[in-house]
Order: sequence, then structure tokens, then C-alpha cells
Amino acid sequence: MWNTGNRTPAGEPVLDIARLWVEFTPFLEPGGQASVRLAPLDASRWQHLRPGQVITMYENRSVAGTAVVLEARRPATTFTA
Repeated sequence: MWNTGNRTPAGEPVLDIARLWVEFTPFLEPGGQASVRLAPLDASRWQHLRPGQVITMYENRSVAGTAVVLEARRPATTFTA
């Protein structure tokens, strides 16, 4: 669950879900650093992110980590016949 800056109408943070995988390392120690990729469950809720922004990861209500956005790719457009 990630705080990407989205808010409820009352101004409370909305946590968004993304699949996460760590690159180039088989195990990430607590407090460690690594490059990771995120695959949002709802990509439309992540479209405002830009390189350099910091987002916060939560596990339950506890902060589990932070990330600096290095790259933001837009989802591929799908056309149906």
C-alpha cells in the first residue's frame, strides 16, 4: 500500500496498491536499499507521479519504507474491435 498523494474529499490520505518486485538482488535486508518496480492495481491513480517524487509504503498502518520515483511509464493503450 502506497501513499502517492491521493486524498479523500475530507483530505485524508488514500493508500493505493501496487505489486512490487526487487531488481538485481535476491533478498532485501530490513533497512536496505534496492531498485524496485511497482505495478499499480489501478494505474489511473498513479498518473500524477513524476521522477523525483517521494512516496511512502505502508504495511498495515505502519510505514514500511519510502521510494523515490525514478521513472513513470504510462500504461499501454488497448484497443478493442
